[in-house]
Amino acid sequence: MKRSGASRGPWSAIWVVAVILAFAAGTQSAAPRWAQAARGQSLNLGLGSSSLYDDNFLQYSSAQLRVFASGLSPDRFSIRSSDDLLMGPYVSLTWLNEMGRARSRSLRLRWSGEFHKKNGTADLRTYSATWREVFSRDRRLTLYGYWLPGFYLRQLFDEDAVVAYSGLSKYRRAEFDLGIGSLSWRQRLGGKTRGEIRYQYEHRSYRPDFVERTSGAHEGELWVEFYRFPSRVILEFHGGYRVSKAKAADSDTVADDPDVSYHGIVAGFGWRMELARKRAWRLGASAGYELGTRAYDSNLPTDKYHYKRDDTLNTVDVGLRWALPPHWAVRGVYSFGHNSAHLGTQAPSSSDTGSYTENMMGLAVDWSGALWRQAKAAPGYEED
Repeated sequence: MKRSGASRGPWSAIWVVAVILAFAAGTQSAAPRWAQAARGQSLNLGLGSSSLYDDNFLQYSSAQLRVFASGLSPDRFSIRSSDDLLMGPYVSLTWLNEMGRARSRSLRLRWSGEFHKKNGTADLRTYSATWREVFSRDRRLTLYGYWLPGFYLRQLFDEDAVVAYSGLSKYRRAEFDLGIGSLSWRQRLGGKTRGEIRYQYEHRSYRPDFVERTSGAHEGELWVEFYRFPSRVILEFHGGYRVSKAKAADSDTVADDPDVSYHGIVAGFGWRMELARKRAWRLGASAGYELGTRAYDSNLPTDKYHYKRDDTLNTVDVGLRWALPPHWAVRGVYSFGHNSAHLGTQAPSSSDTGSYTENMMGLAVDWSGALWRQAKAAPGYEED
């Protein structure tokens, strides 16, 4: 059975973080030192809510949707419908210290939720913190942390479950706690070009029934952004690599546990543009494409849903944003995602498990404003 190799993971993470910090320190020391003219501090509040319709929020395949609709296997599902209306409120608090000469420091704390109209079992809450140091010449260091407890994946078959008598279901609720940490450095590469290097570590800790799926993932990305075009057009491109290593073993001694370890590329591009600007409002548009591949590492032929499996995920996002400075913004969004899973020869010939199509659309309203200011903040600061 293939082991996770987790003993090497933390050291590789330390090396990547050290490289980014060394690169940031080197470029900072090479830059001229500006006089530190204080501009003051502020505490800003952000509030918002979204209303989104998702036609396949648990990302079931066509065959799984047919089984769900038939009602013949209720033990495999704990939802009332495969589509739902999602309400997404959020609140953020940002401390900003602007020190002059484009130098600033900020800390943002954010809470958000996702609440389903029909399927409360899949509700979630997230927490995040962002520390950002902005230097002259468009250089920026960002440290980000994210926490999502109790994320509901779906019902999964637990081959180790002990049932009172034959015929009782072995499908169990699969959920995990998700923690993400990332570090990035951005700087100007030329007159109209910025570049960014980013490292991210992700840990998924599954509940006891599926502890073999607990995993750690390392991801590195490079971003290039072209800006200062007419109509405030911004183009960005990014690409990177991701490696996820799962525990692939539970408390028993039988080597029959699924191995969800995988590796693959991540890539994409985005476009943003201002369509119209008036004194009292602004209208902008955005579009993006994301590609993700997963080649699973399972070497157990009995692991029929992961052995020699390859996935390709394509996602397209479009949006419109109507801003009413200084406090309000309304956003319309649409997202289409399609995952194509090619399973190995050990999987049932009729199985399409892992493949899915998902559409999501809706509206969001945002409000932001200062709760407190020590002095007048420098103009033109806008949080990403």
